[in-house]
Amino acid sequence: MAKSFRTLFSLTMIALVFLPAALRAAEKAADPCSLLTQAEIQAILGETVKAGTPKINANPLAGADCTYVVNDFGSFNVLVKPLQTGETPERIKAMFAKMKMKPVDLPGVGDASFFTSPGFDMVQLHTFKASKYILFTLMDPKRKEDAARPLAAKLMEKLLPRL
Repeated sequence: MAKSFRTLFSLTMIALVFLPAALRAAEKAADPCSLLTQAEIQAILGETVKAGTPKINANPLAGADCTYVVNDFGSFNVLVKPLQTGETPERIKAMFAKMKMKPVDLPGVGDASFFTSPGFDMVQLHTFKASKYILFTLMDPKRKEDAARPLAAKLMEKLLPRL
């Protein structure tokens, strides 16, 4: 009887330790094309926007993304993925700093947010909310980085309550 109790206790403890990780891994990725409408994006960017094209990755841990075409030559991409163990805003920000992308904080948006710029007037907005990592990538040849940042922030503020 004692041996059965120890086995049951051990299995229960293992389940309690690994269940939260398993639930996070099994969490279904949000459809990023459903989080902002084409009309909302168009209104904020002030440019024509074609409907988003979704891409759901085979691995749910990689998340899902949606790409919109802006002005025939630009793009706006939304990636939503679950945070993994060890992924923190600080670690991700440090990784971009190490790549000389000079992260710029955006206070008051989500749990943590910052901008990076990979070049070519492309702006990325990284936002963390609860167990989600949201990445916007905005590239519009008509718009410089400084003009794109506040627009990306407005789009993120509109998206976050929908997660």
